[in-house]
Amino acid sequence: MINIKSPADCCGCTACVSACTHNAIVMESDAEGFSYPSVNENLCLDCGLCDKVCPIEHRKLSNSGKTTLEYYALRIKDKEILEQSSSGGAFSVICEYVLNRNGLVCGVEYSSSGLVRHTFVDKKEKLKSLRGSKYAQSNLDGIYTKIKNLLKEKKWVLFSGTPCQVDGLKRYLRKDYETLITVDLVCHAIASPLIYKEYLAYCSKKLGNEVVSINMRDKKTYGWSHKFSYRFFYKNGKNILDPIKVVNWGRLFFSELINRPSCDECKYANFNRPGDFTIADFWDDYKTRPDIYSTKGTSLLLINSGKAKSVFEDVKDSCHYWPLRYEEVLQPNLIRPTKVHPQRELFWEYYHTNGFDKTYKKYFADSNKEALKKIIKRALGYVK
Repeated sequence: MINIKSPADCCGCTACVSACTHNAIVMESDAEGFSYPSVNENLCLDCGLCDKVCPIEHRKLSNSGKTTLEYYALRIKDKEILEQSSSGGAFSVICEYVLNRNGLVCGVEYSSSGLVRHTFVDKKEKLKSLRGSKYAQSNLDGIYTKIKNLLKEKKWVLFSGTPCQVDGLKRYLRKDYETLITVDLVCHAIASPLIYKEYLAYCSKKLGNEVVSINMRDKKTYGWSHKFSYRFFYKNGKNILDPIKVVNWGRLFFSELINRPSCDECKYANFNRPGDFTIADFWDDYKTRPDIYSTKGTSLLLINSGKAKSVFEDVKDSCHYWPLRYEEVLQPNLIRPTKVHPQRELFWEYYHTNGFDKTYKKYFADSNKEALKKIIKRALGYVK
């Protein structure tokens, strides 16, 4: 029987729920909005399968050894797809292989209410909803089980997610499938779904329109750079870029105050990758590869398996790519986990006592000076 003694012992991947044949486990949210398994002991037969598929338990026993075989910088040739992508379009390049074989791609989209969830698409024109970074924990309910059923039917499936989600899927499947391709992300951390939901509601109220999705890496204003632009899409079909009345989600996400506890001890912040591919940004902050840089965006692509090498050979003509050395691909979350914020506990105490609006104002809202700068930039036309 799975027994979560500490929040840091669970990444919320749902592998244990999916593996339980007696429906004895359900995911329940805690006071921070993170989901954890809850066991109904009346239904549990104590078979131990939930423990066997837990990626965190497994990773504690085996968390070393480099798996990456090759490193590339990559930029898709299709300009429209490149514009829609957070960086260089590596995800779309890999998806092409599966969709060309009448397979399905499982990635992350916004629901009609603006929340983040995994879903399946079977056509290239539907990939747009899966492109782009979505800095919140996705809902995986029923996803692993559906993937297993598709694989049994010998369907091609691509699954993209955080490393712990990918590892959870592979542990749940308990064997390799020739028609499964996995893509993990170089993950900064997972943010609280509760705070993200509260943030969406707050923005909808302040902006006077219901927000249903956010492009968190819009390239229109600054191009592809460390300065992210956020485009808010309303239910009525309209949108606004970097609105003055609210701060962008990135200020909350990168504050490190709302990270999932397991992220502070992440066992995947290294080159021992669970996915066939790993994708990330290729920033080249030290300017070692000026031949590669583009304001349109560049992906980092790690090839971690023989299967990945074969797939890349098949699709590489759809992109520009450059081989890299190990030293050129290093970035913080390939070396170490994101550190816990020293005020994290105080933040949550304040939130539970005072609610979101006051917490937002105390920790995240613009100062008067920052707000004035935004107004001036808007007036001068620097923000569309």
